[in-house]
Amino acid sequence: MSVAAVARKDFRDGIRSRLLWGLIALFVVSIAGFSVLATRNVDGVQAEGELAILFVLGLSFVLAIVVLVPLTGLVVSIKSIVRERELGSLKILLSLPHTRREVIVGKFLGRSALLTTAILAGFLPAGLVFAIRVPEFPVPEYLAFTLVTVLFGIVFVAVGLGISALVSTETRATVAGVGAFFLLYLWDNLFGYVNAQLDLLSGDALTFVLRFDLFTVFFDVLLTLFSLRYDDVPSASAAVSGQLAGGPEVAEIPAQPFYLQHWFALVILALWIAVPVAIGYLRFERADL
Repeated sequence: MSVAAVARKDFRDGIRSRLLWGLIALFVVSIAGFSVLATRNVDGVQAEGELAILFVLGLSFVLAIVVLVPLTGLVVSIKSIVRERELGSLKILLSLPHTRREVIVGKFLGRSALLTTAILAGFLPAGLVFAIRVPEFPVPEYLAFTLVTVLFGIVFVAVGLGISALVSTETRATVAGVGAFFLLYLWDNLFGYVNAQLDLLSGDALTFVLRFDLFTVFFDVLLTLFSLRYDDVPSASAAVSGQLAGGPEVAEIPAQPFYLQHWFALVILALWIAVPVAIGYLRFERADL
């Protein structure tokens, strides 16, 4: 129950943040606007099926997925521990029957709930707009898209929480958060450049490393959920099939090893979430508060 108590307290404290409410307002305004613009162009792909509609609507949410979701995930988590450490309230929290592990897990759950609240505040009203304006709107697929967006954001919550547990000042947390935001998007380009210069990896090994790109993970998890409903969804990862560029209509792809199939993205997603939290916990467990 200590984890639940920390999570509830953290959620209540976080929901009072003016910055969070500002981001929620930005979610609502921007995504609602995107949904209205997207539904103007949906008629042209109506005949191509539900997956084509979801692809068009997904493109309309690029700004939210690329900027707003990661930014909100980092904002709600990057100072969750270090701020209390600087204020001294963390010592009070740990004087209660909470272990440091329970504090980390509770804060992760609380901050993830804050992020989920922000995303749902934007996506659910937009879904209503789509359902009203688009005939035969694929509601289950839209809910799957929303779920994957939440999971994508939780990766940034985990990274922010890990950073917050690693550093000792809010300034360092802010600088590290900005660096992490860009590094999480650019690491594959940096790796690709180094790999091209040194010729380290090729073939399936290179494809497997590139599968850790967050957008590839996002699309693969979405494909995994779609495959539960559609039999014609290829089993290969987007990193193999090029579906990120080709859209929902792709050519037949030969069978791939399990680690290059789309469902394996669930394992990669779990690693993206668990590893930063675990690193932060190990540092936090040994830190002198």
